[in-house]
Amino acid sequence: MNLQPTTELEAVNELLKAVGEVPVDSLETIGFTDAAIARDQIRTTSRELQTRGWYFNKDDDYAFTPGADGIVVLPQSVISIRPARSESRRITPRAGKLYNADASTFVFSPDAPPVVNVTWLFPFEELPESARRYITVHAATVFQTSQLGSDQLFTFTREHEKAAADSLQREEREYELAGNFFNDSNDVLEIWQR
Repeated sequence: MNLQPTTELEAVNELLKAVGEVPVDSLETIGFTDAAIARDQIRTTSRELQTRGWYFNKDDDYAFTPGADGIVVLPQSVISIRPARSESRRITPRAGKLYNADASTFVFSPDAPPVVNVTWLFPFEELPESARRYITVHAATVFQTSQLGSDQLFTFTREHEKAAADSLQREEREYELAGNFFNDSNDVLEIWQR
């Protein structure tokens, strides 16, 4: 058995198993089947989770480089933009570009590029395993309820979902604490992680 992080195909098959359906071999030609609905549920759940912004999909103080025309066209993978604390301008996404609301313009000087806090949307298989696990368990819970409308066949219970969420949140806290000067003390670190 080749051990690797959960693939989107494996996640879809977990959802299918939760409702007693046969797993699929590929996501390429699933048409309008339960597998397609399961895949869409995985993607919806992933989008919902990533919208919150986590250590793995946030960049603080990110400087976008304006094009030759001074305009910053946002990549489609941007979920949200907030001005960085160091940025004095009110910068917002508008019509797929960055907009300087203070100057009422889309044009930025290359000498003063916009600096923002950005949250990105990544494909399922580019996420850390803890996020993949939570997405799979939460999506399976929703999928099973919507497909069968019964709590009797839950493969994944709310306890499974809570355990997956706790794992992801613990990883988030550990990342945030990694740069904290209190890390030198195991006693203080233990208190912070509670």
